[in-house]
Amino acid sequence: MKKNIIKILLIFFLALGFSADGMASPDRDDHNRPPSKEQMERVRKRIETMRMWKLTKALDLDEKTAARLFPLLNKYDKKRAEIERDIKDNMMDLREALEDEKESKLRDLIERLEKSHKALQSLNDEERTELKQILTVRQQAKYLIFLQEFNREIRHIIAEARKKRPGRFRKERQERDFPDHPFPPEER
Repeated sequence: MKKNIIKILLIFFLALGFSADGMASPDRDDHNRPPSKEQMERVRKRIETMRMWKLTKALDLDEKTAARLFPLLNKYDKKRAEIERDIKDNMMDLREALEDEKESKLRDLIERLEKSHKALQSLNDEERTELKQILTVRQQAKYLIFLQEFNREIRHIIAEARKKRPGRFRKERQERDFPDHPFPPEER
């Protein structure tokens, strides 16, 4: 049974990977544009599929446990994405508000960010509580280790992608982090 789950996930992952690669035919100018929502969604789904496949293997999940675990993780991923989107938006607003020098707006944005961070922490606590009801203690331990290693691997993949497309990522970051730099971006 476990082998069947792994085979199904592997086939699904490969099919998704080939179809996404086939649809993506990057032009020379594509690396200068930010990824579209469709591209971001495809990447998110590929990461999710890869996580399911690796998690099934790492935790040695049976069908019953996998059927309970993955919907739970997806539910919390969606909620987490909404909160993280709010945090990102509020951070952008905070940067703009700093330029306007309006203290009342800054205070409001800081409060919203604190609320979002608390909501994120609460969501993580809820998720851990529900995971304890599904996974054995040994699987919980493996899950914590898996999360750390998987997140490290994803960060590494992103870093490698940025190295392959250095112009866009570096230029955007430099302009964002050092807007009043004495030299234009081309001369840095």
